[in-house]
Amino acid sequence: MIIVRVLGGLGNQMFQYAFAKALEQKGHKVQIDLSKIKKYKLHGGYQLDKYQIDLKPANIFSVFLAKIGIIKSIKEKSSLFDKNLLNVNGRKYMKGYFQTEKYFKETREILLEQFQKTDKNADSTDEFSKKIKETASNCSLHVRRGDYVSNSKNHTIHGVCDLEYYKRAIEYILSKDAQTTFFIFSDDIPWTKENLKIKNAIYVEHKCTPHEDMYLMSLCKNNITANSSFSWWGAWLNKNEEKTVVSPKEWYVSKETNIICEDWIKL
Repeated sequence: MIIVRVLGGLGNQMFQYAFAKALEQKGHKVQIDLSKIKKYKLHGGYQLDKYQIDLKPANIFSVFLAKIGIIKSIKEKSSLFDKNLLNVNGRKYMKGYFQTEKYFKETREILLEQFQKTDKNADSTDEFSKKIKETASNCSLHVRRGDYVSNSKNHTIHGVCDLEYYKRAIEYILSKDAQTTFFIFSDDIPWTKENLKIKNAIYVEHKCTPHEDMYLMSLCKNNITANSSFSWWGAWLNKNEEKTVVSPKEWYVSKETNIICEDWIKL
């Protein structure tokens, strides 16, 4: 039995689940530990239950055995890919964020199926979905501010993508197709409207679950991400085989990572 701890916002929970699913595909019996996420108040708490996932939660006794060391805990050492984490055996308790597709790229088709919502979308989501499908050429653009700005610790770790990054990204997409319509997603739409002037822009403003905005991002033909696991998944779930994904080349302020996919454009 291998147990993978689930913690963080929706994007991080998806990375951890994807890693757990990859371990299952290697022949292990895998469960997910939800004991901490059930108490996690930031970013809406536990979010994976809105998807069609099938890994079972670990029981309290197994988690307790990990806490007292009877089940060995293995902690991710960095944000770089570590192939040894996929080669574990026996009873293990895995802690980390596992933020790279290198862990689960071969499990993509399964994840595309399981990261589908179980309940109905909001009417506004269906309306935006229709708009996306009606535009011949389009691109999602995500601006992450929120706790990246207000929380000093998060700001020190992540920083914020500056306006110059978005201008370069927009220019790159327009160089491919000058008629591109941009669908703008942000936790601070008023700031984005004021500071990032974009022609042919549709601002996605509505009340919905975060899963629905991620779904809308994935419908766009191309994607411009922030340094955010949320828009990372919006781009990764995009099934367009000819998609262009633009990502900031510096994902974190001062640490290396393999989170950016090799075929993405880094600006």
